[in-house]
Amino acid sequence: MTAKEKQQAFHSFLCKLEEADRSFDMMAIAEASGYAYPGTIRAKLSRNEWKNVLTRLGPNEFKAQPVRHLSKAEFAQRLSVKDMHEPESLPRSGKLLEKSVHAALSAIEVYNKPDFKYREESFCILMVNAWELLVKAKILRDSAEKEDSIHKKDSEGRVVVSKWTGNPRTISVGEGLNSLSLDQVLLDHLFALVEFRDNAVHMLNDSPMLKLKVQEVGTASLRNYLELAKDWFNVDLSRYNFYLLPLSFFHPHELQSYSINSEAEQHQNLLRFIGKKEQEHHGEADSRFSISLELKTDFVKGKMRYAPDDPNALPVKYDSFKAFRKKYKWRYTEELLPALKKKFSDFKPDKKFYDLKRQLQTDARYAAERSLDEDNPKSQKKWFYCPDILKEFEKHYTRRK
Repeated sequence: MTAKEKQQAFHSFLCKLEEADRSFDMMAIAEASGYAYPGTIRAKLSRNEWKNVLTRLGPNEFKAQPVRHLSKAEFAQRLSVKDMHEPESLPRSGKLLEKSVHAALSAIEVYNKPDFKYREESFCILMVNAWELLVKAKILRDSAEKEDSIHKKDSEGRVVVSKWTGNPRTISVGEGLNSLSLDQVLLDHLFALVEFRDNAVHMLNDSPMLKLKVQEVGTASLRNYLELAKDWFNVDLSRYNFYLLPLSFFHPHELQSYSINSEAEQHQNLLRFIGKKEQEHHGEADSRFSISLELKTDFVKGKMRYAPDDPNALPVKYDSFKAFRKKYKWRYTEELLPALKKKFSDFKPDKKFYDLKRQLQTDARYAAERSLDEDNPKSQKKWFYCPDILKEFEKHYTRRK
């Protein structure tokens, strides 16, 4: 049989199995089509040449995709080697998510350049763009990829179009944020970032104080972005270096005598707005998100690194309890219970809660038990909790409005 005849026999075989709604194995393909088994058939399957005409159900079990309506030419196109390695088409939300990540990485790359004259402004513009695309991707996915879900509409529900091109206009980042149920700290953070962007686009961000504040808000923005991308799309961005290099030669002591009143009025208004938002959410340990994050750097002289196997090495004192409490910050009665009562309207310390707590205590990401006196093996033990445990309780309780 020629290659064309084998292909046509394969098509006829799939049509019959599609109509019968039956699965089949590789040997059945070989017998019906004339393709060599196992050589040719295994090779075509491993190269994904048949991904558009059959579906794998198991190691050696397959089912025909709808092919009865295809002509011989259309079936041949489905088997085209030219297209076999092309990635599967992403939905619109997936493409927006991809572009969002690219924008965030571009913002980081620009900011971390050693000499870049439009550093803070470029970072804010690109990072707001990354957030806008992420929000639109979320709205699209939640609406089953209906594109009008991100179109701007007038008071009568009609799509607003550009007066220049006639293309539908999409919602702004602010409209997108307000349409989602977001943590209030995150919402305030994003509107603060948008204010920085607007100030950069329409005027100037050219003061030392603003540069420092952009870094603090920007660092928080990257951490918030990682959290939400993982929550919404289960995307792991750990392979990227999501951090901003610290302004190592710009230290707080240089700003101690720097008054906000020496700023231009526009800068004063922006800094006071950010400061107000920081103050409103100061100490909210139950939130996974932040308005801003302060980076502290110190210059210290190089010294001998700790060598645990060297008997002549310098002794190093390590406070293990302090390190432990860095992760597990909450005690049960003092912090965990008040945080749960504050965050959830239907929370009760009942059997449901205790069963859930016991389950979460088996996961070291959320809880750990520790002796109160490590030198005494009979000492009383106590449970401590990581604030991230609230993410798990969110799956079982209703957040307060």
